[in-house]
Amino acid sequence: MTDAPCHSVTRVEQRPLTCGATLIVETNPSVRSTSLAWYLPTGTMHDEPMSSSDDAGACAILCGAMLERGAGGRDSRTLNDELDRIGVIRDISVRASLTRITASVRADQLNNALALLSDLVCRPLLPQSSLEPIRSLCLQAIDGLSDDPSTLASLSLTRRAVPAPLNRSSYGSAERLQTATHEEIVAAWRERFRPEGSIIAIAGAVDADNVEIELNRLLDDWEGATPPMPMLVDPLGGRAHLEQETAQVHLEMGLEGPRVNSDEELPFHAAIRALGGGTSSRLFTNVRERKGLCYDVHAGFAATKHFGLCSIGAGTTPDRAEQTVTCIQEELERMGAEGLQPEEFERIRCGLKTHLMMHGESTAARASGLAMDLHNRGYVRTLADLANLIEQLSFGEVDDVARAYMTPAWIADAVCVSVGPATPFKA
Repeated sequence: MTDAPCHSVTRVEQRPLTCGATLIVETNPSVRSTSLAWYLPTGTMHDEPMSSSDDAGACAILCGAMLERGAGGRDSRTLNDELDRIGVIRDISVRASLTRITASVRADQLNNALALLSDLVCRPLLPQSSLEPIRSLCLQAIDGLSDDPSTLASLSLTRRAVPAPLNRSSYGSAERLQTATHEEIVAAWRERFRPEGSIIAIAGAVDADNVEIELNRLLDDWEGATPPMPMLVDPLGGRAHLEQETAQVHLEMGLEGPRVNSDEELPFHAAIRALGGGTSSRLFTNVRERKGLCYDVHAGFAATKHFGLCSIGAGTTPDRAEQTVTCIQEELERMGAEGLQPEEFERIRCGLKTHLMMHGESTAARASGLAMDLHNRGYVRTLADLANLIEQLSFGEVDDVARAYMTPAWIADAVCVSVGPATPFKA
């Protein structure tokens, strides 16, 4: 749901709930929709691995999938019919460090939606009869990855470039999925779906006082703390090749970047957008358009409090794969040696402003953004805060960060992953 933003009337408040969860409310009376992002700080990272190299993830994934199979005394059909009847657009996903529930609804149905979602989190049925159908769906999703080499390459890069257990696949481990029991799944929900550390962010046409009262009533019997975050293990690094007899090669490169709250975070993000953030970027223009080496090339940047990762990916043919890698490396070296051009900086800053404007028009995006800010940064940022950061960003900051990071040594330390008939990465 999208509505026109009005920065002058939005207001962000952060309040503790009596159960121990944190409520964030961004009130915007200029819209008629309301969105919620409920983040529980537990995911595949809390599953016990079967071995030191196993992805695990079975209990977290199955537990998340089973939440909608009935709650609060309602069976699966009744629960979903009630959610549909009041128009709740919803999604549940499990990541390494988060179980995320998002929902959007008309503002006049918010209290009804909160009642159903609270039952879903705190009082799910988790019926044993749902285990095998959900297990089958999860295993089918893993089997389908063989037909999606770009996703395979991305998952393999995460496995090698991100600290464990934050490197676990959101698909889980097939071996672990096959052995997970109903008792384990119920125990995982009971131990991990706790209020302390949980974040409930609501954005749109919402009254903070009313929603605080309603959530304190609905969550009155919810108590306890999520297990602590597991100790992190340094990334594997290195190179990997997944052999497939296909007419394509998908490659991914992972390079270290700054973490959140670093002074370098936003300038680095801008530099990566200039490198490979769209059809005007250097990689798209020079590798794809001018030289015709690949049909897709892109670069992105993800920063958390635990790691920062710049990822560069491309899809090409086996005969052009090595040249594609070489050309990407040359573009990185050129940006590091020559820095940015002023017109690149202005284009990127304009793009950041446009992205922020579009983000601000979506109550769903705002709710998720607020929740992720608190989860990752420990504080929340208003639209005005974000606009000021972009406005204050200078060409010199971005140019300096690009030159400082994009050195031959940085490029040589890249984690490299490929999927296809042969690897394009030289030994």
